[in-house]
Amino acid sequence: ELMIDAMHYIQNVRFVVVGTGDIEDELKQRVVQSKLSDRVEFMGRMLPEDLLALTLTADLGISLEEDLGLNYRYSLPNKLFDYIQSRVPVLCSALPEMSRIVDTYGIGISSKERDPEKLAGRIRYMLKERSGGAWMEALHRAAQELCWENESIIYLELLNDSGVLP
Repeated sequence: ELMIDAMHYIQNVRFVVVGTGDIEDELKQRVVQSKLSDRVEFMGRMLPEDLLALTLTADLGISLEEDLGLNYRYSLPNKLFDYIQSRVPVLCSALPEMSRIVDTYGIGISSKERDPEKLAGRIRYMLKERSGGAWMEALHRAAQELCWENESIIYLELLNDSGVLP
């Protein structure tokens, strides 16, 4: 909802929504009523390889979850890591775990902003900075560190230490 409202303040940008959900029909209706159909596209569910191909073409990855409880507050959505591995700068909610990664690695901006016009300003800023190469070195470093090859070592050590593995 917030991004659809923010699109009124951003020109020459296409916003792509991937996935489905409870309010998908409502959001599609809102896009039509707001006359944004030419700039907001709903892709539905995608195969992982198709999602990767799409993500690689993105200029900005957006993950603006609301703090609707502990499950949201401490979540790390897969799309955050998809953006990182695709070297796409991230604009995310200032929820603890997401902002910890985005801020620690310097791969984008975490924001508490819920005002559509101000959010649009952040997006315009990020798109301008990205065109100058901002965040690319940090994204490369984050992608090298935040990958399954490294995480699997930690996971196996945890299983080993807990006695689950023989």
